[in-house]
Amino acid sequence: MRSLPGPDKMVAGQLNRRGEQVATETNDALENLEKELVTLARRLRGLQRTLSDEAHPDLEPAQYALLNHVEELAPVRMADLVSALEVDKGPVSRACARLEEEGLLKRAADKSDARATLLTLTANGKRKLAAARKKRHKVIEDLLKDWSPAQVKTFATQVSKFNKLSG
Repeated sequence: MRSLPGPDKMVAGQLNRRGEQVATETNDALENLEKELVTLARRLRGLQRTLSDEAHPDLEPAQYALLNHVEELAPVRMADLVSALEVDKGPVSRACARLEEEGLLKRAADKSDARATLLTLTANGKRKLAAARKKRHKVIEDLLKDWSPAQVKTFATQVSKFNKLSG
């Protein structure tokens, strides 16, 4: 009589004799991954709060994220920024107005479409964002100080691969 492999040898999707899903090592790993991703997201939100304060004391984390997207996509139309952020136009428009008042963002007419506005960072916005990014880099460097360059590279590759899958 052939014996079934123990749980540590099973793979995801394997069925028992009655055709039911068998709890697997992979399921445990996925549960652990989900827990760790939630923890990572929480810590990244905290870091984003800290860095938004660094960029500008009155800056909210969502506005810091918006500045990062504008820098990455600039010059960017409001509609494209809204699409990239996957949020409603109203909050983005209000945030852009506030960032413009703070001297971190500027609007210019789109020469190819008079109805559209292009957003870019001001020189001050670029400086503030660069300072915050430098601080973010230092925080990450400190967190990974005990990792080898190969471990950091592997981690970066895996996070990049995951990000490409998820969006």
